[in-house]
Amino acid sequence: MLPSLAKTFDTGKILGGRYRIVRELGHGGFGRTYLAQDLNRFNEPCVLKEFAPQVQGNHALQKAEELFEREAGVLYRLQHPQIPQFRELFQVQQQDKGTLLLVQDYVEGQTYRALLEARRPQGLR
Repeated sequence: MLPSLAKTFDTGKILGGRYRIVRELGHGGFGRTYLAQDLNRFNEPCVLKEFAPQVQGNHALQKAEELFEREAGVLYRLQHPQIPQFRELFQVQQQDKGTLLLVQDYVEGQTYRALLEARRPQGLR
C-alpha cells in the first residue's frame, strides 16, 4: 500500500481498464477520492476511493486495510436511495505496490461540509 499521500493518479489515467480519472474530489486520513468516468457504462460518473492511509507500522497498516475492506463490505450490503451504491473493490499495481480502490456511484451536489457552512450564518445546526 502507499505510505504517503502524494498525488497518485493524474487526470486522464485509466484504472482497472475502465475508470478514467477526471479530477480529485478530496483527501483524508485513508487516502484520496477521485471523480472518474466508467468507460464500460457510457462514461457514467463514479467515485474512486484510493486506500493510502497515513499510518506508521505494519500493525496499523493492517488494521487500516481491514477497516477499508470492512467499509467496502458494508457498502456492498447497503441498499438505500441516499447512500451511493457500491460498485466494486479492485487493486492496481503502481510503483511495485498494490493500491486498493473502492468504486461507488457519484452523487452530484454539495458536500455535507458545504451544507453546514451555508447554514452556520443562519444560526441553524
